[in-house]
Amino acid sequence: MKQFDELWDVATRLNSSEGCPWDLKQTFISLQPYVLEEAHEVVEAVDRGMDKEIVEELGDLLYTVLFYAKVAEKEGRFSIEEILKTVKEKLIRRHPHVFENLKVETEEEVVRNWEKIKKETEGKVKKEFLKELPALSKAQKMVKIFDRSGYQKLSDLSEITEEEIGSQLLEIVQRAEKSHIDSEGALRRLLLKHQNAFQKWEALL
Repeated sequence: MKQFDELWDVATRLNSSEGCPWDLKQTFISLQPYVLEEAHEVVEAVDRGMDKEIVEELGDLLYTVLFYAKVAEKEGRFSIEEILKTVKEKLIRRHPHVFENLKVETEEEVVRNWEKIKKETEGKVKKEFLKELPALSKAQKMVKIFDRSGYQKLSDLSEITEEEIGSQLLEIVQRAEKSHIDSEGALRRLLLKHQNAFQKWEALL
Protein backbone atom coordinates (compact mmCIF):
# COMPACT_ATOMS: atom_id res chain seq x y z
CA MET A 1 0.00 0.00 0.00
CA LYS A 2 1.50 3.29 -1.15
CA GLN A 3 0.52 5.33 1.91
CA PHE A 4 1.90 2.69 4.29
CA ASP A 5 5.18 2.54 2.39
CA GLU A 6 5.48 6.33 2.49
CA LEU A 7 4.85 6.38 6.24
CA TRP A 8 7.49 3.67 6.71
CA ASP A 9 9.90 5.82 4.72
CA VAL A 10 9.19 8.73 7.08
CA ALA A 11 9.90 6.46 10.08
CA THR A 12 13.12 5.34 8.43
CA ARG A 13 14.24 8.92 7.88
CA LEU A 14 13.41 9.97 11.44
CA ASN A 15 15.38 7.03 12.85
CA SER A 16 18.38 7.38 10.56
CA SER A 17 21.72 8.91 11.57
CA GLU A 18 20.56 12.16 9.93
CA GLY A 19 17.15 11.95 11.61
CA CYS A 20 15.66 13.30 14.83
CA PRO A 21 17.91 13.24 17.93
CA TRP A 22 14.89 12.59 20.18
CA ASP A 23 13.71 9.65 18.07
CA LEU A 24 17.16 8.13 18.08
CA LYS A 25 17.23 8.03 21.88
CA GLN A 26 13.98 6.12 22.29
CA THR A 27 13.83 2.56 23.60
CA PHE A 28 11.16 -0.09 24.11
CA ILE A 29 10.75 1.16 27.68
CA SER A 30 10.71 4.88 26.92
CA LEU A 31 7.97 4.39 24.29
CA GLN A 32 5.59 2.56 26.64
CA PRO A 33 3.80 5.69 27.92
CA TYR A 34 3.12 6.81 24.35
CA VAL A 35 1.45 3.51 23.46
CA LEU A 36 -0.92 3.92 26.41
CA GLU A 37 -1.50 7.60 25.74
CA GLU A 38 -2.28 7.12 22.05
CA ALA A 39 -4.60 4.18 22.75
CA HIS A 40 -6.57 6.22 25.27
CA GLU A 41 -6.77 9.13 22.84
CA VAL A 42 -8.27 6.82 20.21
CA VAL A 43 -10.92 5.73 22.70
CA GLU A 44 -11.73 9.32 23.61
CA ALA A 45 -11.95 10.34 19.95
CA VAL A 46 -14.37 7.48 19.25
CA ASP A 47 -16.51 8.59 22.20
CA ARG A 48 -16.67 12.10 20.73
CA GLY A 49 -17.65 10.65 17.34
CA MET A 50 -15.50 13.04 15.29
CA ASP A 51 -14.14 11.11 12.30
CA LYS A 52 -11.36 13.59 11.55
CA GLU A 53 -10.12 13.28 15.12
CA ILE A 54 -10.45 9.48 15.07
CA VAL A 55 -8.38 9.32 11.88
CA GLU A 56 -5.67 11.47 13.44
CA GLU A 57 -5.52 9.48 16.67
CA LEU A 58 -5.51 6.12 14.85
CA GLY A 59 -2.61 7.44 12.80
CA ASP A 60 -0.70 8.34 15.96
CA LEU A 61 -1.37 4.87 17.40
CA LEU A 62 -0.24 3.22 14.17
CA TYR A 63 2.96 5.22 14.20
CA THR A 64 3.83 3.97 17.69
CA VAL A 65 3.81 0.44 16.22
CA LEU A 66 6.10 1.54 13.39
CA PHE A 67 8.32 3.35 15.90
CA TYR A 68 8.68 0.14 17.92
CA ALA A 69 9.52 -1.74 14.73
CA LYS A 70 12.22 0.80 13.92
CA VAL A 71 13.77 0.53 17.39
CA ALA A 72 13.65 -3.27 17.11
CA GLU A 73 15.24 -3.10 13.67
CA LYS A 74 18.12 -0.94 14.96
CA GLU A 75 18.69 -3.34 17.86
CA GLY A 76 18.51 -6.41 15.63
CA ARG A 77 15.53 -7.86 17.52
CA PHE A 78 12.78 -8.19 14.90
CA SER A 79 11.33 -6.47 11.85
CA ILE A 80 8.07 -4.88 10.71
CA GLU A 81 7.67 -7.88 8.40
CA GLU A 82 7.66 -10.20 11.42
CA ILE A 83 4.97 -8.10 13.11
CA LEU A 84 2.76 -8.17 10.02
CA LYS A 85 3.35 -11.89 9.40
CA THR A 86 2.58 -12.78 13.02
CA VAL A 87 -0.73 -10.91 13.17
CA LYS A 88 -1.77 -12.22 9.74
CA GLU A 89 -1.13 -15.81 10.77
CA LYS A 90 -2.93 -15.31 14.09
CA LEU A 91 -6.04 -13.90 12.38
CA ILE A 92 -6.17 -16.81 9.96
CA ARG A 93 -5.61 -19.35 12.75
CA ARG A 94 -8.35 -17.88 14.92
CA HIS A 95 -10.93 -17.70 12.10
CA PRO A 96 -11.22 -21.27 10.79
CA HIS A 97 -14.90 -20.53 10.02
CA VAL A 98 -13.65 -18.05 7.41
CA PHE A 99 -10.39 -19.50 6.14
CA GLU A 100 -11.14 -23.22 6.65
CA ASN A 101 -14.26 -25.39 6.70
CA LEU A 102 -15.44 -24.97 10.29
CA LYS A 103 -19.18 -24.22 10.44
CA VAL A 104 -20.50 -21.70 12.96
CA GLU A 105 -23.92 -20.07 13.08
CA THR A 106 -23.82 -17.57 15.93
CA GLU A 107 -21.52 -14.94 17.39
CA GLU A 108 -21.40 -16.98 20.62
CA GLU A 109 -20.03 -19.99 18.72
CA VAL A 110 -17.34 -17.80 17.18
CA VAL A 111 -16.27 -16.49 20.60
CA ARG A 112 -16.23 -19.97 22.19
CA ASN A 113 -14.15 -21.34 19.34
CA TRP A 114 -11.81 -18.32 19.57
CA GLU A 115 -11.15 -19.02 23.26
CA LYS A 116 -10.67 -22.75 22.57
CA ILE A 117 -8.08 -22.02 19.86
CA LYS A 118 -6.19 -19.59 22.10
CA LYS A 119 -6.09 -22.09 24.93
CA GLU A 120 -5.16 -25.15 22.83
CA THR A 121 -2.64 -23.60 20.45
CA GLU A 122 -1.32 -20.59 22.31
CA GLY A 123 -2.02 -21.15 26.00
CA LYS A 124 -3.11 -17.55 26.48
CA VAL A 125 -6.33 -17.73 28.47
CA LYS A 126 -4.53 -17.61 31.81
CA LYS A 127 -1.99 -15.08 30.56
CA GLU A 128 -4.74 -12.60 29.78
CA PHE A 129 -5.07 -11.95 33.52
CA LEU A 130 -1.48 -10.72 33.62
CA LYS A 131 -1.99 -7.81 31.26
CA GLU A 132 -1.47 -4.42 32.85
CA LEU A 133 -4.97 -3.08 32.28
CA PRO A 134 -6.81 -0.49 34.36
CA ALA A 135 -8.79 -2.33 37.04
CA LEU A 136 -12.20 -1.65 35.48
CA SER A 137 -11.09 -2.83 32.03
CA LYS A 138 -9.46 -5.87 33.59
CA ALA A 139 -12.64 -6.63 35.54
CA GLN A 140 -14.76 -6.62 32.39
CA LYS A 141 -12.25 -8.87 30.63
CA MET A 142 -12.24 -11.30 33.55
CA VAL A 143 -16.03 -11.37 33.70
CA LYS A 144 -16.14 -12.34 30.02
CA ILE A 145 -13.65 -15.16 30.61
CA PHE A 146 -15.57 -16.36 33.67
CA ASP A 147 -18.84 -16.39 31.73
CA ARG A 148 -17.46 -18.21 28.68
CA SER A 149 -15.66 -20.81 30.78
CA GLY A 150 -18.70 -21.58 32.94
CA TYR A 151 -16.96 -20.44 36.11
CA GLN A 152 -19.46 -17.64 36.80
CA LYS A 153 -22.45 -17.19 34.51
CA LEU A 154 -24.17 -13.88 33.76
CA SER A 155 -27.55 -15.26 32.74
CA ASP A 156 -29.36 -14.22 35.96
CA LEU A 157 -28.31 -10.57 35.73
CA SER A 158 -30.73 -8.02 34.32
CA GLU A 159 -29.55 -5.75 31.53
CA ILE A 160 -28.67 -2.11 32.15
CA THR A 161 -28.25 0.95 29.96
CA GLU A 162 -24.96 2.73 29.42
CA GLU A 163 -26.21 5.82 31.25
CA GLU A 164 -27.41 3.75 34.22
CA ILE A 165 -24.10 1.93 34.58
CA GLY A 166 -22.20 5.20 34.27
CA SER A 167 -24.31 6.75 37.03
CA GLN A 168 -23.85 3.75 39.30
CA LEU A 169 -20.10 3.69 38.77
CA LEU A 170 -19.85 7.40 39.50
CA GLU A 171 -21.87 6.94 42.70
CA ILE A 172 -19.52 4.15 43.82
CA VAL A 173 -16.48 6.36 43.17
CA GLN A 174 -18.10 9.19 45.14
CA ARG A 175 -18.78 6.84 48.06
CA ALA A 176 -15.19 5.57 47.91
CA GLU A 177 -13.86 9.14 47.96
CA LYS A 178 -16.10 9.95 50.95
CA SER A 179 -14.61 6.94 52.76
CA HIS A 180 -11.03 7.72 51.65
CA ILE A 181 -10.82 4.51 49.61
CA ASP A 182 -8.86 4.22 46.36
CA SER A 183 -11.46 2.80 43.94
CA GLU A 184 -8.88 1.52 41.46
CA GLY A 185 -6.84 -0.20 44.14
CA ALA A 186 -9.87 -1.73 45.83
CA LEU A 187 -11.07 -3.27 42.59
CA ARG A 188 -7.58 -4.39 41.57
CA ARG A 189 -7.04 -6.23 44.87
CA LEU A 190 -10.45 -7.90 44.67
CA LEU A 191 -9.74 -9.02 41.10
CA LEU A 192 -6.52 -10.67 42.25
CA LYS A 193 -8.53 -12.82 44.70
CA HIS A 194 -10.98 -13.82 41.96
CA GLN A 195 -8.11 -14.48 39.55
CA ASN A 196 -6.41 -16.86 41.99
CA ALA A 197 -9.69 -18.69 42.66
CA PHE A 198 -10.44 -19.04 38.96
CA GLN A 199 -7.00 -20.40 38.15
CA LYS A 200 -7.33 -23.01 40.92
CA TRP A 201 -10.75 -23.97 39.52
CA GLU A 202 -9.38 -24.14 35.98
CA ALA A 203 -6.49 -26.36 37.06
CA LEU A 204 -9.00 -28.98 38.25
CA LEU A 205 -10.71 -29.28 34.85
